[in-house]
Amino acid sequence: LLINPVGEKFGGFLAPYMVIGMPAAIGILAAYMGKHGHKVNVADDEMDPLTEDNIENHVHNLPKPYVFGISVLTAQVYRAYEITKMLKNKYPDCIIIMGGIHVTALPDEALRKGADIVVRGEGEMTLRLVYEAILEGKEWREVDGISYRDESGVVKSTRDALLIENLDDVPMFPYDLFPSPNYDRGVLISSRGCPYKCTYCSQRLVTGLTYRFHSLDRIIENIDLLVYKHNEKKITFDEDNFAVNKSRVIKLCNAIIAKKYPKDVEFAVQTRADNLYKEIMPYLQKANFKGVSFGLETASERLIKVINKEHTVQKCTESIELAREYGMDVTALMIMGLPTETREDRNTSVDYIYKHDLRFT
Repeated sequence: LLINPVGEKFGGFLAPYMVIGMPAAIGILAAYMGKHGHKVNVADDEMDPLTEDNIENHVHNLPKPYVFGISVLTAQVYRAYEITKMLKNKYPDCIIIMGGIHVTALPDEALRKGADIVVRGEGEMTLRLVYEAILEGKEWREVDGISYRDESGVVKSTRDALLIENLDDVPMFPYDLFPSPNYDRGVLISSRGCPYKCTYCSQRLVTGLTYRFHSLDRIIENIDLLVYKHNEKKITFDEDNFAVNKSRVIKLCNAIIAKKYPKDVEFAVQTRADNLYKEIMPYLQKANFKGVSFGLETASERLIKVINKEHTVQKCTESIELAREYGMDVTALMIMGLPTETREDRNTSVDYIYKHDLRFT
C-alpha cells in the first residue's frame, strides 16, 4: 500500500470544495510497480484520512506481511510518523518503507520514528527491488539506495542507487487509481532534474545535476490521454525546469502543433526566468502555451547571490515582459524567510510583485 500522508487538508475548511493536485509520488511508484507485476493499492490521506478503522479497506487484498510505502515531504512528516505509529500498533509484523525528499535528507530520523527501510533518492527501481526481496524472502539489505538499522540498532546505508536512464521505462501516471472528481488531472511531468545549483533546492538530493526527459511520443501519448479521455482543457508541465533545453522545447511544441488539439486546450509551464529564451517563444505561442510560473524566489539582488540563483532581477523583468509579449499569464514563485533575509529584502520582493502585477505563490 502506497500512502500519501497529509498533515493539513488543502483549503482548510473549504477543502471539500477545492480541486487538489494528484499525489504524484505514489501514483508514479504505483504505475512502475504495476508494470513489474505487483499488486499495489494507493491511499491519499488528503481525500480519505487513514485510521485504524478504515485501513483494512486498503489492504484486505494484499499479501502478508503487509508492506507500506509512505512518501514524505517535510510538510507531511508529522503525519507520516503518526501513520507509522498507527500501522505498527495494528500490524506489528508489517514493514514500513519511507521515501521522498525529507527522509532522503534525514534517514536516521525516519528510522528512529518507526520506518524499517528508507529509500533514498529516486525511488522506482529501489522500491521494486526491496519489495521483491521481501516477497521472496531474500536479502534486501544489499539493495542500493537504502538505509536501515542493523541487528544492533546501528544505521547502515548502502551506496546511492543509479538513476533511471530512460524515463520512458516509467509508465504514464495511473489516473484511474485516483477516480475522485476533486483531483486536478491536468498535470504532467515530462522531465526530471535541473542543472543549476540553487542552494535552497532539495532536488539535487534526488537527481544531482542531471536533466532527463521523456520521448516526444510518450509526452504526446500522455497529452492525448488527458485531452481525449479525461477531457482536460488546461494542462500544466509541472516539473523542475521545463525550458532548460531549447531544442527539446521546440521539438515538443512542433509535435503539439502537429496534433491539432482543440483550440480550447491550453498549456502552462514552470521554469526559470532566464531559461525562457526568445528563440522558443514563437513555438510556445503557436502550441497554445498560455501560462508560465517563474521561480523568482526573491527580488533582492543580495539574496539572489546568497542562494546562488545565477540570474538577476533585470533578467527576471525581461522574461516577464517577454512572456506577456507572447500572451502568457505570469506567476511568480517566491520564498519568504531565506537565510539572512531582512525586512527590507522582503519588502523589496513584495513591491516587485505589485509593480509587475504578478500572480504570487
